[in-house]
Amino acid sequence: MPSPSAPTVAVYGAYGHTAQFVVAALRRRDVALVLSGRDAGRLHALAAHHPGTRVRPAALDSPADLDRALDGVVAVVNCAGPFGDTPPALVDAALRAGAHYLDVAGETLVAWRMFDGPEPPAGVLVAPALGFFGALGDLLATAAYGSGPPAGAVTVAVALDGWVPTRGSRLAGKLRAGRRVVFTGGRLHLRSGDTPPPTATWTFPPPFGAQEAETEFPTADVVTIARHLPTQEIPTYLYTAPTATEDDTNAHRRSEQRFVVEVAIHRGGHEHRVSASGRDIYAFSAAMAAEATTRVLQGNVKATGLVTAGQAFAAADFLRTLPLDHLNLS
Repeated sequence: MPSPSAPTVAVYGAYGHTAQFVVAALRRRDVALVLSGRDAGRLHALAAHHPGTRVRPAALDSPADLDRALDGVVAVVNCAGPFGDTPPALVDAALRAGAHYLDVAGETLVAWRMFDGPEPPAGVLVAPALGFFGALGDLLATAAYGSGPPAGAVTVAVALDGWVPTRGSRLAGKLRAGRRVVFTGGRLHLRSGDTPPPTATWTFPPPFGAQEAETEFPTADVVTIARHLPTQEIPTYLYTAPTATEDDTNAHRRSEQRFVVEVAIHRGGHEHRVSASGRDIYAFSAAMAAEATTRVLQGNVKATGLVTAGQAFAAADFLRTLPLDHLNLS
């Protein structure tokens, strides 16, 4: 149990699929928690499984509610979708409270808009896109980039042996309507959803191997990498094996889904590849958010302000703490 004087973290949307993994991970780290969100009944039901947590419901359109929810907290972790709607009010409330803001959004359009926002006050961290789509590729790219001249391209390739999207992921996909954010010619561009994304072959690490993959996959890593690593192109690939069902992931339990993320740094005619593999992209997002939150509480950050995972944390060290099946940084 956390001590009475322990720093307190608010998890907003605490009853959501990924959020429940975040709550459990922070509880294992003895972090004092405030459970917040729009549904009081679901918050109290969740708190019954986590004795000692406090419940503070808050509507996003009520600044007074949000101020009460974040009173005395050091940081807020936003797990509430759709992320096209929730960050503005929560970032504003966090800044009024003098608290750090983190989220697990993976939507590229949301990340683009967030990183175009104003810088927070000195010493305050605003770190969007700390989930699987947004942070893992950014951390791998940061660890691999090294010194020297700018890279000509940084490729992010993701392979999943199946994907049963949660309701939140399906809603985000519906709102995106096929639009894709790409980084080419040294700039971010928005592709319309009028045409399907192109495909190409990428040879992934085992067990996937060569696969025909969707290119121009709109992962937030495009935005986070472009934020701080000089390059002209950020190609992306996504391979997803066929999934038998479209039902929600079962009962907030960790799934056996396997993933591989590979990043290639292309510089001066040479290519350097690094990769990470693990299980369950939603539970893994929670592990990254919990590690990031813990480091923020400890003051173990490289930078504050409006930052990506790669900017805020020592990338290789951060990656080595994560529950990965395999990590290749050589």
